[in-house]
Amino acid sequence: ASPSSSSRGSPAAAGSSRSDSGSLLASRVMTSWLGRLMSRRIRFGIAALVLYFCLHFLISRTLSLTFWPSSPSLLRKFDQVIVGMAANKATNKTYLATTVSPLATVSNSSPSTMPTLAPGSIRASGLVSSNLSSCPEDPPGLLGDKFTVLTDSSKAPSWLELEQSLPFVRHGGCQPDDCVAKQRVAIIVPYRNRDAHLRLLLLVLHPMLRRQQLNYRIFAIEQSGTTRFNRAMLFNIGFVEAGKIFQPDCFIFHDVDLLPEHDHNIYRCGSKPRHLSAAIDKFGYKLPYETIFGGACSLTSEQFRAVNGFSNVFFGWGGEDDDFRNRVAWAGFQVSRYPMSIARYKMIKHNRDTKNDPNPQRVNLINKGRKRWKEDGLSSLQYSLVGVQDRHVVYFITVEIPEAEVLRRAHLS
Repeated sequence: ASPSSSSRGSPAAAGSSRSDSGSLLASRVMTSWLGRLMSRRIRFGIAALVLYFCLHFLISRTLSLTFWPSSPSLLRKFDQVIVGMAANKATNKTYLATTVSPLATVSNSSPSTMPTLAPGSIRASGLVSSNLSSCPEDPPGLLGDKFTVLTDSSKAPSWLELEQSLPFVRHGGCQPDDCVAKQRVAIIVPYRNRDAHLRLLLLVLHPMLRRQQLNYRIFAIEQSGTTRFNRAMLFNIGFVEAGKIFQPDCFIFHDVDLLPEHDHNIYRCGSKPRHLSAAIDKFGYKLPYETIFGGACSLTSEQFRAVNGFSNVFFGWGGEDDDFRNRVAWAGFQVSRYPMSIARYKMIKHNRDTKNDPNPQRVNLINKGRKRWKEDGLSSLQYSLVGVQDRHVVYFITVEIPEAEVLRRAHLS
């Protein structure tokens, strides 16, 4: 026999053959088991992924249909975050450059290029407004005249006490939790060295405006520097600057020393300019003369633009309100008032401010007002914006007014 046939028939050769067969079988079993295992893992992974997306869709759908509409307060908190981000964007800068009104004819910038917030940045979010009904015409929580009005400056709260007593106020105002306000209202307060008076005003206004279910902000427009006080021009500046931050529908032009006594005196705008402060205690709660239009008045943005705002040339005390009343008439508007029993105000007693002596030219300026009212006002507004500060309970906008330049441009110097 050949060596090869001899070795195949030996016991050693037979054992080696059985060993090779066993190893091959084990390898095949292992490969088959691993294949089934990997297949199960892949199938399990795919199934888990499908289940995850199904659950995610169902949960999201459930929340959007049931949870969000029943949680307006939570949505409002979300909206307040947006409000805060927009307001911080507007106020975390100090502006030093000369600012010209976007309506000014001498401006090199058109209104579209002026530095403003994005449209609607501080408006109520679509989520909130879509899930809430409009606030009623007559707010249900009004108190009439049953609330305290402090006129003693020595009893004015500190700024810290004021913030603590008004926890619902943010960014100079608030908005209703349970309905959509009918208007967005900016209260413009000209200011210089009247700290205690401003605190007393805020102490009264904020709770009252909240009861009136307004979406509002209060702006104190402070004149710095040593030039004579120009209340009317500060109203114009407030109109422009508040529009950059809040985009109001309605403007209330309000003296710092007038405190409303009746919350049925709703701080909204109507189809006519409204004289709010018709009955002031200083005048025995009567009109000192029929055409008076000072103290506190409301106009829509369109109405204020139609009259070209206030005149810019009234430096010192007196005359600007009568000139403004004439502008309202020249633009074709009639003035409305609430009943005298509602339009009641107390005036904080004080001495006349420095740099606010009576203007000796005020009567002459009033008499010649019709010749210049379309050129003197919003259309010729120029000022230096010193700073914008969000003090939580009020927006402080500080400006400098170039008196000599204003009078020169009006051909009065």
